[in-house]
Amino acid sequence: MSEQNEKSVDSTVAGIEFVTTVQPNPVMPTWLPEALLLGQWWRSTGLLEQLQQQVRVSRGRMGQYEVCDFVLLLLAYAVSGEASLAGFFQALTPVKHLLMAVWGRARCPVASTLSRFLEAVEEGALESLRQLFEHNLLQQSLPVSCNGGLYDRRGERYWVFDLDGTHEATRQRSLPITQEYPDLHRRSSKACAPGLLGRKRGQVVRTRSALQQAHTSEWLATFGSPGNGTAQSDLVRACAVIKQYIEQHGINPAAVIVRLDGYYGVPAFVNVVQHHQFGYLLRGRDYQILNYPTVQAKLAQAPAQPWQHP
Repeated sequence: MSEQNEKSVDSTVAGIEFVTTVQPNPVMPTWLPEALLLGQWWRSTGLLEQLQQQVRVSRGRMGQYEVCDFVLLLLAYAVSGEASLAGFFQALTPVKHLLMAVWGRARCPVASTLSRFLEAVEEGALESLRQLFEHNLLQQSLPVSCNGGLYDRRGERYWVFDLDGTHEATRQRSLPITQEYPDLHRRSSKACAPGLLGRKRGQVVRTRSALQQAHTSEWLATFGSPGNGTAQSDLVRACAVIKQYIEQHGINPAAVIVRLDGYYGVPAFVNVVQHHQFGYLLRGRDYQILNYPTVQAKLAQAPAQPWQHP
C-alpha cells in the first residue's frame, strides 16, 4: 500500500489513550474490599484471637495451615457471591496473597486442601465455632430500639425472626465397581444422604436451616444435616438462640414472632415455639383447615370489619 492511501489515526482524538505492557495485570475482584474489611474487623475486635484459641480441628497432615486460614477463605467466599467454589478460587488466584495477609498469613490453601479440611471437621469443633459466632453476635449486635419492627393496628411493636429450611439436591456421578479398583468412597457421604428430592434432580439431598432477624438482617444461626435433616432439634436450638438475643436486648418474649416455612409446617413443632412463649406465623404443609364446614361458612360471609393499611 502506498503512503498516499495510508490513514493515520490519532488515539487522542476521542480522548482515549491505550497503554500496553508485557507485565500481567489481573483484574481485582469486586468483592475483595469487603472481604478485606471483614478480615480487618475480625482482627481489630479480637475475634481472630478467640478463633485461634478456642477452635481446634484434629486431622492428619495438618501441614502449614491453621483453622483461621480456612475460616478466612469461607468468609471471603460468603461475601463474594460466587455460584461455586470453583469460580471463587478462579477469581481469588490473583489476589490470594493479599487476602491472606490481612490476618498475617503467608500461604493460601487450595481447593483440595479446603475440601479435606471440611471433611475432617467434627461436631465439637463445629459447636465451638458456632458458640464463638453467637457470643460475638450478642456483643456486637445492632440496637433494636431504632431498627425497624412490626406494628399492629393498636400500635404494639413486634420483632420477627425468620427460620427458613431448604433442601438442596446433589447429583452423583456413577463410580466403577469392579475387582480392578479399590473400595471407593465419596467425600460428600457425610454431608448428603437419601431424602426427599421434591422437584429437584439428584440422588442425595442436604437440608439447611437459617435463622435471621428480619428487621436488621442479622444472621443469627445456621444448621445443616444430611438427608431430610433434624427439624426438631434445629428448631429447639433456634429458639434458644432467639431467647439469648431477646434477653440481650430486653425484649419481651410475647413481642416475638417466629416465621416458619413449610419445612416446619407440622403441629408438633408449634409446641416448641409456644414453650418459649413466642408467637408464630406458620405455613403448614397441608391446608385441610380450610375445608372445615365452619371455616367455609365463615369465609362465605361478609367481612366483619374492613381495614386498610396506612
